This record gives sequence, C-alpha cells and structure tokens, in this order.
Amino acid sequence: MRDREQNGSYIRKATDCFTGVTSMNKVQFEQMRPGELEAIVAEKPLAWMPLGTLEWHGRHLPVGLDAIKAHDICVRAARAGGGAVLPPTYFSPWGMSFPWTFKYSALSFTQYINGTFRNLHKYGFRAVILITGHYPEMQVALLMALAESFMATHNMSVAAVPEFAFCGDIDYFGDHAAKWETSFMKALRPDLVGEDNLADLHDDNWLDLFRKGVRGENPAKHASTELGDEVIELFVRNCVELADALLGPDGKDAARRLHREAASSFFSHYANKVKDVIKRNAGL
Repeated sequence: MRDREQNGSYIRKATDCFTGVTSMNKVQFEQMRPGELEAIVAEKPLAWMPLGTLEWHGRHLPVGLDAIKAHDICVRAARAGGGAVLPPTYFSPWGMSFPWTFKYSALSFTQYINGTFRNLHKYGFRAVILITGHYPEMQVALLMALAESFMATHNMSVAAVPEFAFCGDIDYFGDHAAKWETSFMKALRPDLVGEDNLADLHDDNWLDLFRKGVRGENPAKHASTELGDEVIELFVRNCVELADALLGPDGKDAARRLHREAASSFFSHYANKVKDVIKRNAGL
C-alpha cells in the first residue's frame, strides 16, 4: 500500500510539473514524458493509432509506405486537432504475393489491436482514431469489428478506418503504389520516391502495372505533389471534425456512422474494381 501511495504521489508531482508545457508540435506518444501525456489526457483524451505493414509497393516506393503514410498524416491531424499519435505498426496478416512482403498471424494482429485499446482506455483516453494505411478487405472488416466490439463494453469511442474514409469528396478510395499512394509520398516524403524507377512505368498499360504490383492509375502519368497535398488537407480537416465528435456525448454513434459509410463505399468500390478487371481480361 505504501508503494502505491508513494507512486501515486510521484505521479501527481510529475503531473504538476509538466501540465501545460506540452509543446504545440509535440504529438508523438513515444517522445512524450509522463506529465505531457497526462496533460493531453486532461485536455483532449484522444489517441491516433496508425497502422501499416511491410509490403512491396513497386520499385519506386518504400516497402513501409502504408505505415509511413498513416503515421505522417496522423501527426498532421494531431497538430491541427490535438491528441497523441502512437508509433506506427509494420505488420499485418495480409499482403501481396511479391518480394519483401511480411505477413503475421491474424491472432497476433488481433491481440495487438485489442491490447492497445485496453491500454489506452486504462490510462484515460476516451477516443481513438485508428487509421490503417494498409487496407486488404479482410483487414478493414476486422478492424471495424474490433472497434465496434470494444465500444460495446468500454467507455471509449473508437473509429477504425482507412485514410480514404475521409476523402470521398475527391473520389479517392485507395490504390496500391499507383496515382494516390505515390502522390501521398511525393507530398509527405519525396526523398523516399524513386523517380528513376517511377519514370520506367510511364508507358506501361494497366496489365503491365498489375504484374509489377501497381494497382490503380499509372503513377508516372497521374501522381503529383499537388494531388498529395490536396488529399492530405482534406484528410486533416475531416479528421479534426471527427475527433471533436468522438469526444462528444454521441461519440460512439459518430464512430458507428463512419464505419457504416466507409464500409458501404469501400466494398462497393472494390466490387466495381473486380468487375472492371473482369471486363478488361475479357478484352485481352
């Protein structure tokens, strides 16, 4: 009991020392001291949870793109709307059948997600925005289900969606190493884009790109920094709006509504993509 009292006293003193001094730009969870995290929980108990994986993204983009993308845009959103950003993850049960793609068990993935939700709740967070930059259909469905399940038994709002759930206004529904993801990286981390490798794709048709692990519009022709900036700005603006809603009295309803809308648009768009591939194959 004495140890607990001493520890509690220490924590209270640390909180007193650091409350109110959190840097405006310091939003990365792992870089914060205890008092800075306590200040965030007291002021805006919101956590950002970026997910990615290690996976082939053509020869022009890094294998860690999904996590880099998700983390960087969460940091931008947190700087605009508050909260703390957890370190990104680099693992998933699903991925492409190309080199340098890592896959892990669905059980370990599920345990990590649930464990992180539990720990955030334990330390006082009341809302979580989970952004998955890696979005196989099974992963999107599983993450939404885990979020819904957690909300049913805990006082915490959890929205778990791909980044494009906030960007439907510009007809962005995700791709793989193509126009959109390449534009993200041009805007976020241009140093990681292999421009020579990108140029090699210029004359490729959709089937050439498909065989090279690029799924979507030709990035050599259609990707740009300006497009990346546009989609990031839209993401940040809509995320900040959601963050405020999640912390409100109807936060869980806001999360569930987003899940329904995102699932409807995502799986509808995926079905249309499958139909398009079938039609293209029929014309070969």
